[in-house]
Amino acid sequence: MDLATHIRACGRLTLAFLFVAMLAPHDTAAQSLTPGPPGPFVFDARGVATGIPNSEVFVPPEATTAIVPTRGFGGSLGAHVYAFRLGPGRFGLGVDLTYARGTSVDVQTTFLAIDPQISFNFGTADGWSYLSAGVGTARVKVEPVSLSESVQVFNWGGGARWFLNPHFGIGFDIRVRMLSAGDFVPKGRSVAAAVGLSLK
Repeated sequence: MDLATHIRACGRLTLAFLFVAMLAPHDTAAQSLTPGPPGPFVFDARGVATGIPNSEVFVPPEATTAIVPTRGFGGSLGAHVYAFRLGPGRFGLGVDLTYARGTSVDVQTTFLAIDPQISFNFGTADGWSYLSAGVGTARVKVEPVSLSESVQVFNWGGGARWFLNPHFGIGFDIRVRMLSAGDFVPKGRSVAAAVGLSLK
């Protein structure tokens, strides 16, 4: 996915993010004057725009020319816990599950990534930023050529969450995935942008 495409995708997700923020109930009185550290746990539900693997082997054999999708849209679910302080921040453990689908006239690609992560979180229970990384897997399925394969993925990125009341928040995540080469899935990198809701 080229930079211009990423910018357009991030722009659409940002608009959705702002719309959700305007609709969210603002209960500032419920926010503590002395908020504690991030956590103790959080669940995320987000919309995602992500690069997806592409290769000439994804083209149907009968097609002389074909367009292969390079980006997909979908959603992600995440769960994270924050175990203990580590220096100025808080150490976290969690996992994100991301599903995206890219389509063209000729090819349909689905992308499912499971991203375990360790994270370092900075801020308070009212809102915090983070950096995280981990090793997981991704499954790529391509139709109509009926190809399906899982590969190892190293993920790293960061984001932030802001809580509008003690339990409801909004946030974003930017994540880079480095995909190992498989039998037909090429080695490569994909960048994902996600925005949505957080609950704790």
